[in-house]
Parts: sequence; C-alpha cells; structure tokens
Amino acid sequence: MTTPAVPAADATTVAEAPAAPRRGRPRSQASEEAILVAALDLLADGCGPSTVSINAIAKRARTGKDTIYRRWPCKEDLLLDALASQQRTIEIPTDGPVRDGLIVALASLIERLQDERSRRILRGLYGAGDEFPKLRRRYQQEVLEERREKVRALVRAGIARGELASHGDPAQAALMPFAAVVMSALEDTPIPGDPRRAAATMVDAVLHGLTAPPQ
Repeated sequence: MTTPAVPAADATTVAEAPAAPRRGRPRSQASEEAILVAALDLLADGCGPSTVSINAIAKRARTGKDTIYRRWPCKEDLLLDALASQQRTIEIPTDGPVRDGLIVALASLIERLQDERSRRILRGLYGAGDEFPKLRRRYQQEVLEERREKVRALVRAGIARGELASHGDPAQAALMPFAAVVMSALEDTPIPGDPRRAAATMVDAVLHGLTAPPQ
C-alpha cells in the first residue's frame, strides 16, 4: 500500500501566520543609545575629545567598531550627537510674556548644569577648545544655536508688541544669563537652589533694563 504523500505547507497559510511579538526597543535604537551614553561617560570621566577613541566607546558600549562607523563616519560627528542628546527640547511660545519664556528656558539649563556629570562633560568639551576648535564651533552652531534662536524670536515678538524696548541689542542682553550659567558650570560653581527661582532672579535683573516705559 502506498503511503499518501504529506501535502506541502500552503504558502498563504505560512504568510498569514502571526509573527512573534517584539519586546523592548529595536536593537538598532538600543545600540545607538548605548554608544551615545558611552561617549558621554568617557567625557564625564575626564577624557577630552582627543583621548576619547572609537575603540574605547565601542568597548564601553559593548558593541563593535563597525556598528559605530555605520552610523557615524567620524568621531567628531559621534561626539556632537552625544552632546546634543543631553539637550532638552523646549518650546517657547512667542505669544506669551517674554519673562515667562526666558525663565522656562533658563531654568532648564540651570537644572541640567546642577548635575555634576553634565558639568564634567561641558568642561571636557570647552577644555579641548584650542585643540578641537571645529568641534566646539559645531557644538555651538548645531546644538546651542536652536535655543539661542528661540530666545531671539521671543525677544523680537516682545519688541513688536511693545513689551520690550528696541534700543541697543535686546536679544544679546536676553542671552547674557545663559552665558553666565554656562560660565559658572565651567568654573564648577553651579547656580544653587531651585532652578526656576534662580532663573526668575536672573531674568528680572536683565529685563529691568529692557522693559519699555509705560506709554
């Protein structure tokens, strides 16, 4: 007696079989986050850009160098993305009071630089400025400029509705507290206390000289 042949699996049935559920983050995203954290950790450990190597980043991130180079063509690009990952995206509505917008943005910066690890990373970057001027310049243009432009837009809106005086350089004056906070972090003397209260004090000191007189 001939044994009946076992029918081949139906292609449609196989295609419609439910896929196994995926758990957690995609491997590429998890790997990228681990690489960025590893780069920041090395900067925080006191390694300047010159001593942070792709080998060291790969070892700490537990990944291969090829994985890094597929995403970042050079170390400078990787370090810039790592530094940018620290920045918090803050929306500053231009239709609200200038004071409120400045306080929100400044308080966020104060809070971040109250963290010792963040200050060490910042000092490592600026400490290597003479050796890596291009990296620091790109950091300022590609990472910091977004926040600066939001502050400028807020100030321009305040001038347009008569909230701020237009003489001098109001936008540059409004950015001064941000520079002061960064300088304090570089000197390892962070702004103490509640970030929002500290930001309000600094913003009020600047706005006192910018506020337009009553009509």
